[in-house]
Amino acid sequence: MKKEFLLLLAVIVGLGALLFYQKKGKTNYQLPQLSAFSEVADRLLLEKGKERIELRREDEIWLIGAEKYRADGTRVASMLDKLKELQPVALISEKGNYQLYELDPEKRISVALYAGDKLLRRLEIGKSSASLRQSYIRLGEDPRVYQVLGNLQSNFFTTLDDLRDKQVLSITPEQRESLNEIVLERFADGKFESLKMIRLPLENQPVDEGRTESETPAETGAADPAGGLSTASAPVPGSPELSGWQLPDGSPVTASAVAELLDGLAGLKCESFLAERSGAEFSRPCYEFILRGAQDEFRLALLASEDGGYPAVSSAVAEPFRLSSWKGERLIRDFAVYTGPRPQSSGR
Repeated sequence: MKKEFLLLLAVIVGLGALLFYQKKGKTNYQLPQLSAFSEVADRLLLEKGKERIELRREDEIWLIGAEKYRADGTRVASMLDKLKELQPVALISEKGNYQLYELDPEKRISVALYAGDKLLRRLEIGKSSASLRQSYIRLGEDPRVYQVLGNLQSNFFTTLDDLRDKQVLSITPEQRESLNEIVLERFADGKFESLKMIRLPLENQPVDEGRTESETPAETGAADPAGGLSTASAPVPGSPELSGWQLPDGSPVTASAVAELLDGLAGLKCESFLAERSGAEFSRPCYEFILRGAQDEFRLALLASEDGGYPAVSSAVAEPFRLSSWKGERLIRDFAVYTGPRPQSSGR
């Protein structure tokens, strides 16, 4: 009995020692809990290396730098959501090793969010994990490295041009309905040509009974790769798809072609901005679009294609920009696409 008791006691002591050393070997730490904030942020600073971008909120719009370029609202909203929801999920390092996590001064992204003079969030973003599902960060003055969920690099690594709002022409449905004149102008081979289309009052528009919803607009008449304008398969005036718009002499135009033009211009976005280009270069564009309504006028002017895109200016932004090739070619169409083959007015 005594031996059994001693054996049981030895087992208990052994298990106790094992549990003690296991517990001693564990790292005990408490993750910081970032407090939620209800203040409306109005300033965001992003820094990487020698690059610094400052965004300020004015009248519900985020603007970039002293130039006050309009920022991409969706992109900024995504960054704000990430900062508001940010919570560490693991402590990775207490010893620094910042280069290992790309948190060294050359590679880290420093982020600071303010509401007035109040600092809401301050952190440094390093690299993402191999799975791209987590990121390594530092919080404020805390020297430790933490892990958070999500690929923050993809949200916060940016350039000024990437962060800008790329919309260069905006036509609302109400503005589109009020349009009553479209003027297309082009200058090629030393010759100027123009096409003017006017919109009939609603009560005078013919009823389109021949077209069904399953029919798709023709994609003919786009600029060919060599820079010419195709007239193949242009719709014939008088077909059932013609209504609403006409030429000043009363001749009909192809409604589907006009609709495609307005669709392409309504929410037009550029590929990049051309800060080095001067607006004076666009005094004689290769192709220009002028849309007029009761209270609005919209303009878009394109130069000839170069470097895989179309330099352009619009009435909505002050700076020249580049349209991608496919967008430019979708807009630049032969006049016959709208009218069918007919002589054009020339001379300026």
